[in-house]
Amino acid sequence: MSQTLTPARPQEIPDDELSPKEVVEKVIVVKDAIIRNWKMILLLPIIGFGIGYALDTYVKKANKYEANVVFNLGGGSSQGAGFGEMAGLLGLGSAPDANIFTGENFFYFVKSRPVLERNLMKEVEINGKKEIFANFFIDSSGIKTSEWEERPDLQNFHFASNDLKKLDRTSRIILNEIVKKAGDATEIASLDRKSSFISISTLMENEALAGMWVTTLLKTVEEMYTENQTQKTRKTLRLLQHRADSLASVLGIAEHKLARQMDYSSQIMLPEAKVSTNSMERKSTFLQQLYYEAMANAEKMQMSLVREAPLFTEIEGIKVPLDMKQEDKRNAKIGALAGLMIALIFTYFRTVFSTPATTVRVERA
Repeated sequence: MSQTLTPARPQEIPDDELSPKEVVEKVIVVKDAIIRNWKMILLLPIIGFGIGYALDTYVKKANKYEANVVFNLGGGSSQGAGFGEMAGLLGLGSAPDANIFTGENFFYFVKSRPVLERNLMKEVEINGKKEIFANFFIDSSGIKTSEWEERPDLQNFHFASNDLKKLDRTSRIILNEIVKKAGDATEIASLDRKSSFISISTLMENEALAGMWVTTLLKTVEEMYTENQTQKTRKTLRLLQHRADSLASVLGIAEHKLARQMDYSSQIMLPEAKVSTNSMERKSTFLQQLYYEAMANAEKMQMSLVREAPLFTEIEGIKVPLDMKQEDKRNAKIGALAGLMIALIFTYFRTVFSTPATTVRVERA
């Protein structure tokens, strides 16, 4: 019995795949396209590089100075049971939370509008003269030549008062613009995940402005942070001081009446006069005890206020002189890359639309 062997057909290639022969053909097509258009592929990147280099050369941008300050935020001590009892009696609840601004919340707090506004409205000493920080910022930050270049009415603008409540609508709008520019130029971050040190840095055109901005901002943050953290304690202290003042007034009146009654009873030998004098003495003694107790509680609150205040420890101050950061001249590189991309795209479309369509016949056995 004999068997007839049928020769195997060559393996067919799916339509969505390329054969080695087709790959070689396409590589040859790409090579021919590059050779035909080599002048354009070479010329366009050179033109782009030249345009970018001209922009880097003739469009001058002011150098900026980098100021950086590193500090550590230490929390205040927790309050004792004595404060908790007094706060409960005064209707203030438990002790205030000393960890309201932690992690990312604290970073947001530093760059928040209230903090930046207070910092800008502070009076600082410039060349021996007191000046509103916002006015110094306007004159030295470059905002006149960048954001206000086409606004001649603002070239000579200055704030007349640092009281936010007295600012008119125009001044408020200008202050908002300055706050935005200052916030964009301010960076705050942790030095390391394992470290509690925090860094506040800025990049500004004026060296004195950059250094003064971060140092003043750190003080402003400390002030406002402390105010927020000790808000309930300060409220309790004000109530205790008010109570002590009220008791002092009542005690003064009682002692004045007692002195008059004692003088009166010394002249009139009547039992009723001595009874009235003894009653006033007991009342005066009781008021004295209340007054001394209120004064002692107020003193405890003052000591507690000092203990609760967070401790801002400056680890590393600003460098003198500050480091100058030159503007990165990258327009030439971008221009060359853009020219090369345009040349390749043009070559592709020119090759596609200029090559005639061909029909490939595949013979199968």
